[in-house]
Amino acid sequence: MAYENFLDMGYVLFCMKICIIYHSETGNTRHVAQHIAAVTTDSRLIEVSDHAPHSALTRFIMQCKAAWSEDKTTIEPSRLDAKDYDLLVFGSPVWAFKPTPAIHTIIEALTNCEKKRAVAFVTCGGRPGQSEEMFRKWIEGRGMRFVGFKSINQKDIEDDAENAEMVAFVTAAGLKPA
Repeated sequence: MAYENFLDMGYVLFCMKICIIYHSETGNTRHVAQHIAAVTTDSRLIEVSDHAPHSALTRFIMQCKAAWSEDKTTIEPSRLDAKDYDLLVFGSPVWAFKPTPAIHTIIEALTNCEKKRAVAFVTCGGRPGQSEEMFRKWIEGRGMRFVGFKSINQKDIEDDAENAEMVAFVTAAGLKPA
């Protein structure tokens, strides 16, 4: 779906500063994060890159093992200050039924995130597994307020209704009292 068509749907978020922090390997999570950013008036989109030293052949297998073990990895950016944001939105693909090590690492690397509202979404080819529980644990462990979780199946990435539902989810999370 073209961004212009999505914007024509009339979804625009006002009055809150949103930081959309995501990790994407295949582009699905990036696509969803960009849709959210396209309809928010005061947002920042930050892609977290995983710089773990794996060959192309072993990368996915090793990273799935790391996800399952809740390990962290080498990322860029390595730190992020959340002080200027009202809502933090975290996005990740699902690997081994959990969010990726890169998103786990950036949550741990956040500064000034205490008491911030935070939501999470995952993109997946099947089920989200333990992703909601992991995000809740990591977010609340950093002193943020976990206010929601949503998963979107890769087959629905281009679906207008699914994208509108994701925007409504983020809007609702931004409106919940801190």
